[in-house]
Amino acid sequence: ISALPTDTNLASLFSTLSLPPPFSPHLPPPPVWQRPPHSDSGVTAVVEQEGYVSLRLRHAVVLDISANLAIRLTNNLKNSSMSLSACTTQMALVHPKGRILQYGPRVEVQTEDEVSVKNAKIYPRGISFTANNMALVYLLDEAGARSTSDMFHDLYATQISDTLFMESCQREGQSVTTSIRQLDRARYWRTEAGVECWIIGHVFIQQTEDGLVIVENELQHGDMFVLKTSPSNGKVRFDSRFMQMTASLGDESHVFLRSRDRRLHYSGHTKVFTVRNAGHSAGFDEEGELRIF
Repeated sequence: ISALPTDTNLASLFSTLSLPPPFSPHLPPPPVWQRPPHSDSGVTAVVEQEGYVSLRLRHAVVLDISANLAIRLTNNLKNSSMSLSACTTQMALVHPKGRILQYGPRVEVQTEDEVSVKNAKIYPRGISFTANNMALVYLLDEAGARSTSDMFHDLYATQISDTLFMESCQREGQSVTTSIRQLDRARYWRTEAGVECWIIGHVFIQQTEDGLVIVENELQHGDMFVLKTSPSNGKVRFDSRFMQMTASLGDESHVFLRSRDRRLHYSGHTKVFTVRNAGHSAGFDEEGELRIF
């Protein structure tokens, strides 16, 4: 596997901003604005000092929305986090079964288990993939599978979801003011089925009685981005016009990604890692060996 130059990092993909040191997780800064919960369920909403609304939902799910409407959805019970940039061209997932990073037309996936560390990249040319027990990088395109050269980010080197969200937050002083205004104008209602609903900006949030959270971000030109997380089974889902992604724990432990006619599937049980493109399939079997189907 080819490594990136040492002066290249994930943050450089998002912006050239120089971030201050993060606050200690043991001593979080107090919110600058807190609005009483709309319901009796214990849900609260605050504006954090960095300039974003933090909606603290039931079952330890937290939804953060920046002043420019970047989104971070965190499932603390199942150790997963998913972020969508304000421009909606970048997405990051941190999940116990794998990590995903989208930047423009490229999507990288990384999984780690006792067999190997597996990397794949979906991009206009096809799908390139490799593992740390392999000497070569492989390309799967319309002609089939063959060796190639490529570079992959180490998606486990940093908390990519947090990096993407914080880089997407506005850094100007008015971001706190904007977030306070957004929170003050937020709408809340509860359906007869017990679903709690909020609207913040053009972001629509729902939480069902069992804790499932659905976040919909519909843009002016009609594109819809949907993020889902379940505190019961650890399943997450992301849907957009460009790609669809799911990851889960338990009996259906997996990572799945689809972008047009390109697919990737990783089984958390068998450790089989498969990519598909243009009618061809390849990947790594249970023992970590290359297989071309």
